[in-house]
Amino acid sequence: MPAAALTLVWALAPTWLMDRCARTLGEAFTLTFAPSGLKLVMFSDPEAVKTVFTAPPEVAPSAAGMSPVAPVVGASSVLVLTGPEHMRQRKLLLPPFHGERMREYEDVIVEATRRDMAGWQLGRPMRLQRHTRLITLEVILRAVFGVEAERMEPLKAAITDLFEPVNVLAVLRAVMSRPSGERPTGAIGRALDRLDALIYAEIERRRRERDVEQRADILSLLLLARDEDGERMTDAELRDELVTLLLAGHETTATSVAWALERLVRHPDKLARLTAEIDAGREGGGEEYMTAVVNETLRVRPVVPLVVRMLTQELQVGSYVLPEGTRVVPSIYLTNRNPRVYEDPKEFRPERFLDATGGRAISSFSWIPFGGGIRRCIGASFALLEMKVILRTMLSELQPRVPDGRRWRRGELIRRRAITLVPARGASVVWERRSPGRSGG
Repeated sequence: MPAAALTLVWALAPTWLMDRCARTLGEAFTLTFAPSGLKLVMFSDPEAVKTVFTAPPEVAPSAAGMSPVAPVVGASSVLVLTGPEHMRQRKLLLPPFHGERMREYEDVIVEATRRDMAGWQLGRPMRLQRHTRLITLEVILRAVFGVEAERMEPLKAAITDLFEPVNVLAVLRAVMSRPSGERPTGAIGRALDRLDALIYAEIERRRRERDVEQRADILSLLLLARDEDGERMTDAELRDELVTLLLAGHETTATSVAWALERLVRHPDKLARLTAEIDAGREGGGEEYMTAVVNETLRVRPVVPLVVRMLTQELQVGSYVLPEGTRVVPSIYLTNRNPRVYEDPKEFRPERFLDATGGRAISSFSWIPFGGGIRRCIGASFALLEMKVILRTMLSELQPRVPDGRRWRRGELIRRRAITLVPARGASVVWERRSPGRSGG
């Protein structure tokens, strides 16, 4: 289609466009946007994705530094940095997200979920995504800062204000023009100024405190971290990583939980099986089906649809030789739905992730909701834990169902919200109190 029309469709319905291109053009195609002339060379073949993700970082570095996200998270963010600077920041950020330390956040996740659930109106339709955002925002604030409730509200308000002005028109402007790299102005800029002031004040307060070494929150761990040369993070580096964690660490997980419930209520047999496993877990049962549900949700409804690499030299991807300067794009959305890998790829089937199902093997490059290679999402393990704990907490006490009416039955459409893909109606569900001994269905 003409570049101008394609640009508009990309801003309004990116998944429809990717599906159409995959259906008519195959596993490799180029999108050209107007009037900037920006081109994205998109792949969904797992072998091509592997080539891009495993290419040397000096050959295929991240293009995030040239995206509209860069001025928000800052030049020192692990999302933006490339080369040795990226690896330095990544190593400094990894410890809080590894091993048993993450389990320390589990009680925080349960408390935040139950606190929000206490105000739910049962028996009436509720847009779940708004509530999952509140839950995951509280969790990430407490995990990052360890702050108490009275200091949390200004931070919550600043982060919420930062997301509100982002709409389709803003996305369309971003697609139609090449990023300037300048700090945002207007409502987004003012919200970012407030968030920065609060973060720098928190950093200064924490540096003065004497119990930093005894604290378990992420900010304290980052203040104590040293690189291979024994150097600490500067305040500016801390600010950029904290903004990255706060913004990326709650919106995506909140949306994934909402999508999981949106899918489960439309598949009562899957919901019943998951609820039965949760009930059995109280007596020491496992969580194999919970893991399958989470993995399948992230497959069929990935929150971030793509990643971008900017080639600094020629690279052969499959049968194509791509020149220097190409923006090569592994499509998370299309790769996760590749029909050569997944039978009935649009269907919600958690069983495909269970052993002994007779299904085809799912490789690490055909399931890529967290990206891949050396730039795979640092918070992936935390996000998976948080999804499981929130779902377990909700479903152990309440029973969800689809709202009444024919329009709700087929499921909610996928809508763009900034760079994420969200349920068009906010994952509307009706919650009811579970009957004793009831396990879904």
